Amino acid sequence: MHYISHINVRLLFTMKDKKNYLIFYILLCFSACSTTPFTELNSRDNFHLEDSSNFHVSLNKETLPVEMDPILIENLGEAAKNYLIGVGHKYSSDASLIVEISVDSKEKIRVDDHRFHAYPIYRNYIFEPDRIDTIPEFYLRISIHSQDEDKTLWTGLTKWRKGSSYAPKDMSSAELLVENLLVNL
Repeated sequence: MHYISHINVRLLFTMKDKKNYLIFYILLCFSACSTTPFTELNSRDNFHLEDSSNFHVSLNKETLPVEMDPILIENLGEAAKNYLIGVGHKYSSDASLIVEISVDSKEKIRVDDHRFHAYPIYRNYIFEPDRIDTIPEFYLRISIHSQDEDKTLWTGLTKWRKGSSYAPKDMSSAELLVENLLVNL
């Protein structure tokens, strides 16, 4: 009898471990799915960049918002150029395909109505009903434009917030952000 209860306890223990591994695996999958940056893609007639295509890069440095670092857009342009050369395309300043890189910012308005907070003081400020906050969001759009056809053939958009792990604060993070879009080309 003692032997049977020992086996039951042992089976329950292994089932509990399997359940914990299953829960861990499910959480890992959810976190992996939710940690990719926002991307929005569109193309004309399922456009794919032909092998060994000639291109050049255009940056919106003239219309860059004041809060954006001009070195940032230069890093993004260099990252796009390096990525496309790395996958077999050719850079040429007189190419008819233009890789247009645009960076812009926008203030997102958020109403903080405190309906989930029980205390009148939260986040070191006094409770104000319907408090409005603005959060700066930054957008990167990469488009492939054909001068011959005068059409945009492919475009990709991503966004990030200040302090985000996706913010292109240095060359390696700029390469990751650009690659996330251009891998879909």
